[in-house]
Amino acid sequence: MPEAMPAVAEATRQVQWNVPHSFVWVMYISMTVALAVMAYGAWQRVRTWMAGKPEVRWDRPGQRLRRVLIHGLGQGRLLKERLPGIAHALLFFAFIVLFIGTLVVMIHHDLGIPILRGRFYLYFHSLTLDVFGALATVGLAVFFWRRYVMRPGQLEKGKRADFLLLLGLLVIMVTGFVLEGIRLVVTADPWALWSPFGYLTGLALAALLPAEGALRAVHAGTWLLHMLTWHAWLAALPYSKAFHLVTGPLNIFFSNLDAKGEPKPMDLEDETASLGARTALDLTWKQLLDLDACTECGRCEAACPAFAEGKPLSPKRVILDLRDHVRAYRDDLLRAKAAQLAGDQETYDSIVEHLPILAGGVIKEETLWACTTCRACEQACPVFIEHVPTILEMRRYLAMEKAEMPETLASAMESLETRQHPYRGATADRTDWYKDLPVKTMAELDDPEDIEYLYWVGCAGAFDERVQKVARALARVMDRAGIKFAVLGPEEQCTGDPARRSGNEYHYEMLARANVETLNGYKVKRIVTHCPHCLQQLKHEYKRFGGHYEVIHHSELVFKLMEEGKLELARELHRSLQVTYHDPCYLGRYNDVYDAPRQVLDGLGAQRLEMRRSRERSFCCGAGGAHMWYEDKSGGKINRNRAEEAVGTGADVVVTGCPFCLAMMETGVKAVAGAEERGVRVRDFVELVDEALADPAGAAAGGEARQAAGD
Repeated sequence: MPEAMPAVAEATRQVQWNVPHSFVWVMYISMTVALAVMAYGAWQRVRTWMAGKPEVRWDRPGQRLRRVLIHGLGQGRLLKERLPGIAHALLFFAFIVLFIGTLVVMIHHDLGIPILRGRFYLYFHSLTLDVFGALATVGLAVFFWRRYVMRPGQLEKGKRADFLLLLGLLVIMVTGFVLEGIRLVVTADPWALWSPFGYLTGLALAALLPAEGALRAVHAGTWLLHMLTWHAWLAALPYSKAFHLVTGPLNIFFSNLDAKGEPKPMDLEDETASLGARTALDLTWKQLLDLDACTECGRCEAACPAFAEGKPLSPKRVILDLRDHVRAYRDDLLRAKAAQLAGDQETYDSIVEHLPILAGGVIKEETLWACTTCRACEQACPVFIEHVPTILEMRRYLAMEKAEMPETLASAMESLETRQHPYRGATADRTDWYKDLPVKTMAELDDPEDIEYLYWVGCAGAFDERVQKVARALARVMDRAGIKFAVLGPEEQCTGDPARRSGNEYHYEMLARANVETLNGYKVKRIVTHCPHCLQQLKHEYKRFGGHYEVIHHSELVFKLMEEGKLELARELHRSLQVTYHDPCYLGRYNDVYDAPRQVLDGLGAQRLEMRRSRERSFCCGAGGAHMWYEDKSGGKINRNRAEEAVGTGADVVVTGCPFCLAMMETGVKAVAGAEERGVRVRDFVELVDEALADPAGAAAGGEARQAAGD
């Protein structure tokens, strides 16, 4: 009779089967050395981060932990790119499960706690580990295929270290199956089918090497290779990009929870401090952690509009060049930090004097000025690296310490300083746009607190003739809806966004403090604006200066009015209209306003066509980061790239909700072949709402808007 199957409760296996005693001693010695080397490397990384300036990034631990669970453990951003995301998730989760399996063996064998038995042994240690080992191997195969066959441009090429990292993991996976398979076959394990992939490997090897002695010899040699490869991989961890297994979750935990893209505050009264980032010592510890967290995946580079148009900017290269620089000068940075903590200013100054300058040295000036601050790089980064604030720190050094910036931008900044707006050729004043409209200034009101909203017009709405039409349309819409609103008129100054994004923090703070003083003087509580750049300042960045207001974009207000039935619209006017909506960077990626503009267009009855790059993946128009006033002649035209995509949808009208986007898209559409013949127009969505306003007799109002736009 065949031997009876043992009871499930008896299921287990011998740990270190067929392993010579001398190999076990080699394992413990090797593990000790590997852990020591790994710990030393990790400590050197931590010491380097500590050389950075202080920054509070451990508040709100609940929110931070939630972000780690979603984007670290849950692989949130990684999975947005299907193939590499799935491959990484397979390897990531397999790594965790297999590591737990190793701990289980240690507890069972080294601590003498018999947990590797029964159903737990079968379900977890046999079946689960076997399946996850196979999934990890599939993930590694995809990585090899993508990196060495598909070879996408965003990946670093020809790096032997990357190849060795992947090869090491593959060796660990394959040798693991070989070890398991030989053990299952030679011992005739009754539970072999619970490890299907390992068992199949064992059967294949047994067919090649029928002699048990040969299988045992292969097993012993493979065990040594498996163990030494794993220990070598661990030892190399903090010296390779694989350290993102540690720095990635750390960087996500310490990522920014405040206003997106906001530069860190400066103490302009500290005469000893560097204005901006002169050397690596002027970066914060979090910015130094960013450098070590980079996985070199290239997603930031693939998302960057400047890089797409051949301009001298790759967000990935900025991070990697800074990282390589910090590692090359690590000893100097640590000595300088030690001298600073010891109060030895002379030694500190001596070291700093010989450190390379970041802006114009480590990173080229033209690279820094090519950035539009659109945050596409940050939105794409799976480990939440903050590229934009670091770039702006280096711009600050150029603008304030060296007084250097592109000529056209310098002229706009001069106008900003002398006339409180960047439109250097403008002859209008801030009251011209509304002189024939029922618009009052705050100074003209008996009780300024009686209004529902202060309408912040912004410089474009006041001085740009095209954007004045947007301001007039919004004023008419609010008036028709019965909204009590007022403007500051001549008391309004530029929010300072162009100054801050070009690195002139000193002048930005002057404008910000003056505006906050004016707004607080009128006890303003709620503000509406059609400019996302003004929105960012008023809603978020003015808080540091005492400006706390409820600020909404005009798309949010108009949609609210439509929902409440306060706007009587002739919807049939736009029913045959095909529109595509361009998400402004400062409205979408900075302020997460994606739905309101689309809901307004849907409420008008228009047929909405989405561009491939939309919502958080929207492609920049090219005007952000003070580029509205900077004539960048390098590479191609960012606005034309976006305009071609918009026109390619077949839409009659390209709609946006930003004055800068409006200007850039109009210029871009004119340059697209066939767009003019098709009559493709560019509009702010509130202009379409203004056109659809119905008068009491049922006829559409807003003829001025249609005529002015050339309909």
